[in-house]
Amino acid sequence: MSSLRIGVINWDCSVPSSTYFGFHATKSLSPAKYRDRTPFYANVLGEDKIDYPVRDQASYDRELQYAIDCGIDYFAYCWYTDEIIDRNTIDTTNPAYTVDGMLHEITQMRKHHMTSALRNRIHLCAILVCSHIYSDGDMNRLVSAMQEDCYEKIDGRPIVCLYGGYRVDYIDRIHAACDKIGGAYPFVVFFNNGGDSPDGNYSRADAVCNYAVPGTGMDTYEELIARLRFVNDNRKKYGVPMLPQFTVGWDPTPRILHPIPWCTYPDVRYAAQASREEFLAGAADLADWIEENREQVLPGHILTFAWNEFEEGAWICPTWTEGEPDMSHTDAFRDVIRYWKERL
Repeated sequence: MSSLRIGVINWDCSVPSSTYFGFHATKSLSPAKYRDRTPFYANVLGEDKIDYPVRDQASYDRELQYAIDCGIDYFAYCWYTDEIIDRNTIDTTNPAYTVDGMLHEITQMRKHHMTSALRNRIHLCAILVCSHIYSDGDMNRLVSAMQEDCYEKIDGRPIVCLYGGYRVDYIDRIHAACDKIGGAYPFVVFFNNGGDSPDGNYSRADAVCNYAVPGTGMDTYEELIARLRFVNDNRKKYGVPMLPQFTVGWDPTPRILHPIPWCTYPDVRYAAQASREEFLAGAADLADWIEENREQVLPGHILTFAWNEFEEGAWICPTWTEGEPDMSHTDAFRDVIRYWKERL
């Protein structure tokens, strides 16, 4: 049996329209032309109107079961603060900070994951988004979670990814919480598309990877896979083991039609949605790249963008239809995982 572990990025913004994030998420995906990327649990209220319900444990467990059946080994969650931040303390000159007072809205899925009876069948790990604020309480809660059996580890060390800036102070803070609470220091993965090290020093990283592969001015998924190969290759320059990345898409046009306040996207062409055959061709290209770069690649893991970046055009989660959920992306990615685990 293959020891390869397949991780998938999880950014869960599917919250009711009455919330800050849900207002934007439902606006983006309400047009009928985006129904193929509307998650299965959405309420479709009209041809051009959707909303998201307040979801309970059973709803999240159904989603986890889909991921388990797909063969996914762990979710890498964007792990935001659990606390409501005083907006008077926020530096609003940085667009990323404008949402800091509302980030607690989009922590529900990983919390339900931690309490699910399925949690040991699909693990999880944290992506700290370093452009945002974390309290000492957040760090302590993260370190406590890191000690759970359901938290994904490499050689006994819990994986923590850092995205959106080079924040070695966050590593120091996690180490301090480990010293206080107990447990192994984290296996740190830097996401370089969040900003390179200002001094070129990645000595605090155990591996490097990316969050997403934003490919612009292209028409096909094949072109996006060529961009993926370039991005994976580009990380060789850091002299740190590379955690291979895969992508299932990139097309943020819903957010161009309905702009969001925390980031922007160029109004250009984006890659078309991939077929099962194109997913498998992309998976084969990544497997070729891994075999070509064995000495520089972190063995045993592939991280994929993404389970539920519906608005950015990258999803594996089943989507909405009037009948049973559309499983086409889920089933195609299941075939990708089977291919990788047979080959690598």
